[in-house]
Formats: sequence, structure tokens, C-alpha cells
Amino acid sequence: MSMDERIGRLISGLHKDKGDVECSVEGNAMIIDCSGCDLMPEPGTPECMRCMVDRMSGCGGTERIILRTGKDLEISGNSARAIRGIASLKRWSVPLKERDRRCRRCGTSRTKVMNVVWESFPDPGFHSAKELLGTASKDESCASCLRLTARALEQLESDLERVRLELLG
Repeated sequence: MSMDERIGRLISGLHKDKGDVECSVEGNAMIIDCSGCDLMPEPGTPECMRCMVDRMSGCGGTERIILRTGKDLEISGNSARAIRGIASLKRWSVPLKERDRRCRRCGTSRTKVMNVVWESFPDPGFHSAKELLGTASKDESCASCLRLTARALEQLESDLERVRLELLG
């Protein structure tokens, strides 16, 4: 980022990078500080949905979500329940750490496959993730991991569809 861009961001109050959006939990609400984001908080947009799911996945589930800016926006009820459910799915689908060094280098590790799904959320990239799994090494020592990842991917797809259907009524 150039000096002019940094100065412009400081003047406009946008001194944080988009990835620096912070969250905290107060009572039954997760507070997301949107002041570090270049976008206006619009809960229905893919960017905000992805951010809310990411933050709740990291902070834990709450009954309400408050997008903090000059004017707070609150998400509660069915919408907050849906986001909490999706965040829970993200939390279990992406492992905290790879099993060993070999897994960290593997192009088809569970982390990399699931990241393909979540990076395109709310339109999850299941097709791309399955294609990635299809390029996996046929090494027998990886077979168990690949089967587990494929099953987790199927379960995640099914669970996300269930959440979607619950939202539709």
C-alpha cells in the first residue's frame, strides 16, 4: 500500500485492512467491529455473510450479532440461528491443525479442501472441492485421510442444505 493510500485510509477512518475486522462477545451478543472494513455492513451480502460466519466460527455461537459502525445493525432470531449453525459447521469441518508435516504440504489436505468450500461461501464451492479431491495422490498412506475428507465434505454439503431448507420454512 502506498503512502498516499495509507494517509487516505487514516483520514477516512479506515485504518485497518479488511481482514482486521475484530469481534468480541458481550452477554448473548457477538459484536463485530465493522469500522475496519472497506464495505458498508449489509447483512444479506455474500461478503457480510462470510465475515459473520468466519467471526462466529472463531468467537463461538451467540443468540445475536451486532455489526458495529456509526449505527449498529442487529441480526437475531432465525437469521442469527442460521449463521450460528453454519459457523458451527465451519468450525468442525476445518481442522485446527494438520496431522503432520506431510499433510501441511498436501494439496488435497482436509484444510485445503474445506477452505475451497468456505472461501466461496455463501455459494459453497463443493464442486471445486470435489474436483480437488479427485486430483489426490493414490498413495495408500493417504487413503484413510482422503476417505475421511470426502465423507466430511458430503456431510457438510448435506448439513448446509438442511440449514438452507430450515431457513426457507
